[in-house]
Amino acid sequence: MNPLSRLAVGQTLMVNKLVDMEWKFGVTVGTSEIQKVGNIFLQLKLVVKKGISTENVYMELTLPQFYNFLHEMERAKASMECFS
Repeated sequence: MNPLSRLAVGQTLMVNKLVDMEWKFGVTVGTSEIQKVGNIFLQLKLVVKKGISTENVYMELTLPQFYNFLHEMERAKASMECFS
C-alpha cells in the first residue's frame, strides 16, 4: 500500500474511534407478549470520539444480534491489523 493510501485509511479509521464501552445484560421477565419472556438482551453504551468531541451511542441487542455484532467487530479488527 502506498503512503498516501495508508494515510487516507488511517485518517478515515480515526474519525470515529471507540474510546470506551459499558455493557450490561438482562432477561425479560414480564411483557404482554408471552413468547418474549425469558429473552436475553444486552445494552451497550459506546463512547465514540468524533473529531475533538465524544458521543455516546446506545444500543440494545438480542443475544443473536450481539454475537453477530461481535463477529463483525472481530472482522473489522482483523482488517485494521492488515493495514497497520
